[in-house]
Amino acid sequence: MSGKFSKIWIGLLIAGQLALGWDPVYGHDPKSSPLEQGAPRRQVRLPVRGFSLTNQEGRAFRFEKLKGKLVLASFIYTSCPDVCPLITANMKAVQEKLKSTERRSVHFISITTDPEIDSPEVLKAYAKRYGVDFSNWSFLTGTLEELKPIWKNFGVKVERRERGLINHTSLTALIDAEGVMRFAHYGSSPDPKKMLEDARSLLSQP
Repeated sequence: MSGKFSKIWIGLLIAGQLALGWDPVYGHDPKSSPLEQGAPRRQVRLPVRGFSLTNQEGRAFRFEKLKGKLVLASFIYTSCPDVCPLITANMKAVQEKLKSTERRSVHFISITTDPEIDSPEVLKAYAKRYGVDFSNWSFLTGTLEELKPIWKNFGVKVERRERGLINHTSLTALIDAEGVMRFAHYGSSPDPKKMLEDARSLLSQP
């Protein structure tokens, strides 16, 4: 997907959803989630426990191997009609704006909230639609038993309504080189400029 076409498509998606009365801040987040209360961007200090999942190539992925790097993590599912495309597009915008020297110190991960559908092959096809550079971005899936403690650690609530339709907390998290979540961006359209600022502030820390 070209950058120009991607911007047009995202713009049409937002316009269509607004016309239908869609809330662009929290989208399809579960209404009972306490994380919906308060500011959409927060400074936090939450240790992220190690975990193992499977990436878009069908290979084992271990979070611990990213120690020493800044990690941007999001939670998406590929059949999502509204919020997840915006989150992925904004993550892609951050990836594109990173300098070559910064890219070596940053890794992106997108963790599925719908393992029933999101196999490695499905995730890879989804990522390709956005022109993702896989050199520092992993799309991750696993069994429900593997994913549940990860969602819980990040404070992400997931509710399966029916096949291919999932309500979940819309979180994009920035995790420092020691594996501690430092910034939490909630909502359907996290600001790429603000995420880039937060990323650079963490990269500048000794």
